[in-house]
Amino acid sequence: MTDATYQMLWDCKFCGQKKLLGLTHRFCPSCGGPQDATSRYFPPDAEKVAVENHPYVGADIACPACEHWNGRASKCCGNCGSPLQAGKDALLRQDQVHAEGVDAPTDTAQAAHQDFQVPGTAPKPVSNPPEKRSHLGCFLSIIAVVAVLALGIFVMFAWKRTGAFEVVGHSWERKIEIEAYGPGRKTAWCDEMPGGSKELSRRKEQKSTSKVQDGEDCQKRRKDMGDGTFKEVRECSPKYKEVPVLADRCDFEVMGWKTSRTLSQKGTSLKDSPSWPRVDLAKTGTCVGCEREGKRTETYTVRFVETKTKKDTSCDTPQSTWSTLAVGKQYQGTVSVVGGSVNCDSLKPK
Repeated sequence: MTDATYQMLWDCKFCGQKKLLGLTHRFCPSCGGPQDATSRYFPPDAEKVAVENHPYVGADIACPACEHWNGRASKCCGNCGSPLQAGKDALLRQDQVHAEGVDAPTDTAQAAHQDFQVPGTAPKPVSNPPEKRSHLGCFLSIIAVVAVLALGIFVMFAWKRTGAFEVVGHSWERKIEIEAYGPGRKTAWCDEMPGGSKELSRRKEQKSTSKVQDGEDCQKRRKDMGDGTFKEVRECSPKYKEVPVLADRCDFEVMGWKTSRTLSQKGTSLKDSPSWPRVDLAKTGTCVGCEREGKRTETYTVRFVETKTKKDTSCDTPQSTWSTLAVGKQYQGTVSVVGGSVNCDSLKPK
């Protein structure tokens, strides 16, 4: 970060002389009128006047008696001689910020009265605020629309009504997965392959991304010092870009268990007592082609007809519930407005 000191400008309100120097011209060289600290403003880039070896002692102070502006080092007013202990500090212009390589925003004496910064407070950001607010507004609008849509979908699927249902049928199914031991083809990052694997091929693929510095984003900040000068500071922050991180991706063969077939047993009424399918394994043990039982699953489905709409619906229940819902029995419960599925947990005998 580097900085330099330059003179503010001011316009004489007595004779209209413009672009007088804030530090050099304490009085108007045309009419002798005193400088008004509230009329100082930042100059265009092409009209900056540098200040060399300026001993900064603080913001100017206004005389409590005649309101004449005096340098901070003064003890008594240079216009009326009154002591300055009770005088007020000059208000500071808000920092002016602009991107490096872009001319400073146009500043005028009229604008100087509109954007003072209260001493002791942080400067307000002034670089492109309308655009930032616009982007934020668009983002919030999108979020609001998505939230409304999500709420509508949730309400649609959560919306339920009551209905009367009659049991018209049952079905059940039990499954057993049979796993076989043998070579299986898989893909993984090469450094994550399990032991005992046989590599078949490898290739480069993007595994992740990494941030690397890609230059800097720089801006210039002008800071009113309150004594007729301003400091121009160059502020830079690193700029980053995402770059792909490549790694070796491998196809490999590894010995293990995988589902080779599924056995199934079904029934279509309460009279068909649920049973598991018969399991005949080709070979047991841990050898190529050996088999073992895998996961077991069971499903018990009850079919209903809604007495008012005559629409068919069904639901899956635990076996203990399924076996108590006899054909012809009627129940009161809730049904989804969207889809028409009955909520079996809500069923109560009529």
